[in-house]
Amino acid sequence: MINADKFNVVKDATVAIGLANKDTKDVISSFGTGFFIGGEYIVTSAHIFDQCIKYNAQYKEKNNGMEGIYSAFNITTKDNQLEFNTYHIIKAIRLPPVKEVKGFTGSVDLDIGIGKLDCHSDNFLHIKKATRLKLYDEIVICGYPSGRISLVLYRNKHEDGMGIQLRPIIQYGRVAGLMPDDDSNNPWGIQTDIIAMGGSSGSPIIDPSSGEVIGMAQQVIATMTTVDKEGMPSNLYELTKGPLYGIAPIGLAFGVTNQILSPLPNISKNYFENGLPPDFLFENTGVIGLF
Repeated sequence: MINADKFNVVKDATVAIGLANKDTKDVISSFGTGFFIGGEYIVTSAHIFDQCIKYNAQYKEKNNGMEGIYSAFNITTKDNQLEFNTYHIIKAIRLPPVKEVKGFTGSVDLDIGIGKLDCHSDNFLHIKKATRLKLYDEIVICGYPSGRISLVLYRNKHEDGMGIQLRPIIQYGRVAGLMPDDDSNNPWGIQTDIIAMGGSSGSPIIDPSSGEVIGMAQQVIATMTTVDKEGMPSNLYELTKGPLYGIAPIGLAFGVTNQILSPLPNISKNYFENGLPPDFLFENTGVIGLF
């Protein structure tokens, strides 16, 4: 089982990803989780960057052309004090599809994004060398489920901050499945039994015995939900003539393994510092620059 010191290392290297006010650096909103992989680089699910871009366009329209800055946030410990940190994400990319994934026809986009920050961090997580994962092994996920709500507590529906900042949340679970199948020597995907939700995407999946990354949560097996008359505005209820049915972004988390993640520190350095494309694992179709 991971000890308290390793928990702090994991939390210090985990960030929420979203938008900050240009002047105050306060959180405007956050959409997911990421983690430092060395120096000024973070990794997350690429769709989190997409959500940031979409929301920033809406924010600009509503605020007379004022944009938010793409940012990563976290709370670190120093001399028994908590420090709230805002890092500016100056560049973000989506990696091209993986060349060959057993069990699929053709290449696969595994939704991996890398961000370069405006400063260096000494806090980062080691990605465990690609080794065989086993069903039912203990795992830990560290992240910011529900986005900004788990980063800043609110006291009312207007989202007035209480001035209380939260560190990322730790959840325990086990490996529930591997992709393409449970007997794979080098699985590319991991299914967990951990309940995650919107905001959990990009959370590192940790081997609790070593504190190393063995995967990254990206999506959930979503659940069907309903909203009845008491939970809906009356005019909407009358319009639909009954309850609403939909998919809630909450369920069992799954994502990619260290088989895919282990080259990312080198890929980040080679691309951002030397302009070199990703190595053998990814298709040479060109990195997609997001911002």
